[in-house]
Amino acid sequence: MAQSDTTVALIGAGKMAECLIAGWIEAGLAPQAIAVTNRRNDQRLAELADRYGVRTARDKAAVLQGAQVVVMAVKPVDMATALEQVAPHLGAEVAVVSVAAGIRLEAMARRLPGQPHLVRAMPNTASRLRQAVTALCAAPTCSPAAFDRVRWLFDQVGTTVEVGEEAFDAVTALSGSGPAYVYLLVEAMLEAARDLGLPDGVARDLAVGTVVGAGSMLRHTGLSPAELRRQVTSPNGTTAAAIAVLEEMAMPAAVRRAVNRAAARSAELAALVADDGPDHARARAAAMGS
Repeated sequence: MAQSDTTVALIGAGKMAECLIAGWIEAGLAPQAIAVTNRRNDQRLAELADRYGVRTARDKAAVLQGAQVVVMAVKPVDMATALEQVAPHLGAEVAVVSVAAGIRLEAMARRLPGQPHLVRAMPNTASRLRQAVTALCAAPTCSPAAFDRVRWLFDQVGTTVEVGEEAFDAVTALSGSGPAYVYLLVEAMLEAARDLGLPDGVARDLAVGTVVGAGSMLRHTGLSPAELRRQVTSPNGTTAAAIAVLEEMAMPAAVRRAVNRAAARSAELAALVADDGPDHARARAAAMGS
């Protein structure tokens, strides 16, 4: 069977699941090759069915039937329960992929005994536009064929990189959470533009174009961010004045601290699933503010 005939079941119907659905359909996957379920929100399932033409059902066995790849797109604290619910309905050749932060392969294997083809993936919401960078890591028991199918699937929504599992907390902090850092920067730029009297529409076009252009320069020139920044920063000019304020306000240090904190939170979420049953995991997560 060709990779393009891959059938997918999504467990979870939140924002990340929808971004993947939109990207896969834009890439040419047949809507009827994608099945979706969630815990209890029938209205959400109806929305996805109407919007994309995907198959939806409350019954997990029906959603999983015929799926070659099962993508677990639930919150970390719900993962243990979700894995245990799907376990009885999985065939031996199915690849099971977690896109949740902090869910270790060992924790997946413990709840899916005898299921060899386990993969961690960390895409981001740019999957919707097929612009994501997705990190992948397979369990040692995962076959090359199963991993290739999973990789092909995520290649349809951007590009993929294979990393060791020990790097996944850092990956989650950098690229999984990374879009939010950029959006926060653009929010601040737009507020400053409003203070300076620019119309909102003009300011948005300028700010978004600037971010997209800067990203393209990083992607296509091969130059480091520091070198590109120096090229824009003339001595005693407007950019130099702005950079001085950002450095005075410790922006670089704040970003490093934020990324480190996100990585630490990913590790905390891993502990929730590794150490506790699902009920305890939810209680501990609530206490920790997840």
